[in-house]
Amino acid sequence: MERTRSGTKRRTYKAYYGLLILTATLGRISYSGHTETWYDLPMDKVVANAQEDIPCEYWIRDDGVKMFGQWVIVASHPSVTRYTLVETSLGQGIVLDRHTAGDTELYDIATDWKE
Repeated sequence: MERTRSGTKRRTYKAYYGLLILTATLGRISYSGHTETWYDLPMDKVVANAQEDIPCEYWIRDDGVKMFGQWVIVASHPSVTRYTLVETSLGQGIVLDRHTAGDTELYDIATDWKE
């Protein structure tokens, strides 16, 4: 468990292969050849667009990670094809969203971590 800024406990998921995992506190990590950050924005439009092609449920994990079916929702550089599966520190992700940063090796993980 990790403590959030408000002092409540939040379940964390174990890192793969002993590497760091992204948390609200860390904010930015290097993982398996790419950089991860997190963002907390409404997913309504992103999920609705994805559900037109892949019928999956949108839900939020106990640790605050936003999910699409079994996958972590990821925003990536526009050069990465939508629906590409990618490995993240928080589990296998699916690219559903885009970020505007010029870094092609940056994955933004969708979370519910704003407080």
